[in-house]
Amino acid sequence: MQASLYATYGLTNQAASFTESYLRPIDQQKVRVGFDIPLLDWGKQRSVLKTAQINQQLTQYTVDQENVAFEQAVTTQVNQFEMLREQLQLNSEADTIAQQRYEIAQKTYLIGKISITDLNIASTEKDQAKRAYLSSLRDFWEAYYNLRTLTLYDFEINKPLTSEP
Repeated sequence: MQASLYATYGLTNQAASFTESYLRPIDQQKVRVGFDIPLLDWGKQRSVLKTAQINQQLTQYTVDQENVAFEQAVTTQVNQFEMLREQLQLNSEADTIAQQRYEIAQKTYLIGKISITDLNIASTEKDQAKRAYLSSLRDFWEAYYNLRTLTLYDFEINKPLTSEP
């Protein structure tokens, strides 16, 4: 409910110009004081209250949905990070094996047991394994820093990332 209080004051006079009309007002000065209290608002306050409650519920649902979406994003990022860690380990082992295979192929070529084509194949596979390892290394660190950015947490020192020194 809303009530209002008001007051008005008025003077009357007449003159040939506006500036002269209120020089000496007539003794009919008027003062009026009153207040308004609505007796019936036809449900306006109730509808305003209901609208506010519905907006509050909508805001709460939106916040809850954003929390769920954030948790899902973090879970997805953690799963991707773990998968990329395993991929990095596998590619590291594949790179080591390809390097050893190339060294063996090179020694075998020098004693004449394999052809230059076989040596080139071993070299190509060694280079491919190195590229795959470097690519997975980049993907791993990118996922790591994406996870740090998403969670605002430094996993190396186990502290939140803050702007304070």
